[in-house]
Amino acid sequence: MSESREPQVRRTQAAVRRGWWPGWIWAIPLAALLVVGGLGVRWLFNQGEDVTITFDAVHGLKAQNSNVLYRGMKIGTVTDLSLAKDGKSVIVSANIDDAASKFLRSGTRFWLSGAKPSLSNLSSLTALLGGPTIVMDPGPGKRQTHFVGLARKPLVPPGDEQPVPFSVSLPGAVGGLSVGDPVKLRGFVVGEVTAVGFHIDPQTGAMATPVTLALYPALFHLKNAEAGNDGVTAVVGRLVKSGLRASLERNPPLLGAYQVSLEVKSDASPAELTVVDGMRQIPAASGGGLGDLMTRVGKIPIDKIAQNLLQVAQHANALVASPQLADAETQLDAALKQLRSVADSAGPKVTRLVASLRVAAEHLDGVARSANAVLGGIPEENSARSAVQEITRAARSVRELADYLDRHPEALIQGRSGQ
Repeated sequence: MSESREPQVRRTQAAVRRGWWPGWIWAIPLAALLVVGGLGVRWLFNQGEDVTITFDAVHGLKAQNSNVLYRGMKIGTVTDLSLAKDGKSVIVSANIDDAASKFLRSGTRFWLSGAKPSLSNLSSLTALLGGPTIVMDPGPGKRQTHFVGLARKPLVPPGDEQPVPFSVSLPGAVGGLSVGDPVKLRGFVVGEVTAVGFHIDPQTGAMATPVTLALYPALFHLKNAEAGNDGVTAVVGRLVKSGLRASLERNPPLLGAYQVSLEVKSDASPAELTVVDGMRQIPAASGGGLGDLMTRVGKIPIDKIAQNLLQVAQHANALVASPQLADAETQLDAALKQLRSVADSAGPKVTRLVASLRVAAEHLDGVARSANAVLGGIPEENSARSAVQEITRAARSVRELADYLDRHPEALIQGRSGQ
């Protein structure tokens, strides 16, 4: 007897297979890691260029708050401020965007905008709240990252910075002038103030306030034959002979920034372009300008005007408080009340009077019509016919009177105009 064999059953075994994906729970931290990495790479490639700019004074520049502008657009930020070792200047560190770093060359200039807010330049008043900004003006040359900043916008392009010095001894108080204030000829800027002096002669007590002016040939727009320093000197000399004089002014008057104005005066005394202490001197105007304006303002009799105004006010108060004026007001008020009462009482009477006049006119017209019917064959020259005509004219007059009173009832009180 053979043994029976049981069929073998194949058993199924479970196993865990681990894939390369760690699970959806890790999606968020992996995404954050990618974002951080992207920002890091972007920062590495767009961190900009660091530069240093040395200024004599920074007038309120603030690190991480003040900007560097080019064509009105922000292209950098001030990152740090430090005092120079000698204490005579301030070193400003700034970061310039990569898009503008190509302009960092030896001919590029930086200056402060809004360092001295003034009413003559209303756009500078915004610096009162946010402080000044640094403006960049690209120039040619080799690549450079260290610059010397300017206190204000330069008047001329690079290469035309060589001015011609002149001096002028202005009368009056010139202490308000400062280095960099403009020099204008017929309203156009042709130079700037470079120095303001003050000297007293101990022997005579005479005071002198010499002012040094720098006039730029490029701003005179001279022809080629007269261009350059010699051309400016020759032109200024001819203008002085024609009456060119210098005066101190403010723009706007009394409130704005100081400036030196060069104007040709038709009534100026003859003068020449002289040399004083080795410098050509432009004559000062004998009248006009800020000093003359202040002198005229000082001559206004303000005290006398105030006294006259006080006397007028006192007379007005006395007149208002006088018993005669109060009595006149009382009498006028009584007269107006009486006139109003008469007009109110006369109103109904006028209406009845007009109606009566109209009825009388109709009666007169009826009498005239009846008489005309009876006297139909009587000649016009007859006395009866004349009487009928008078009745007709009387009826017309009564009707006209009624119409006038209807339009002007006040005539009963005032009388008819023209009578």
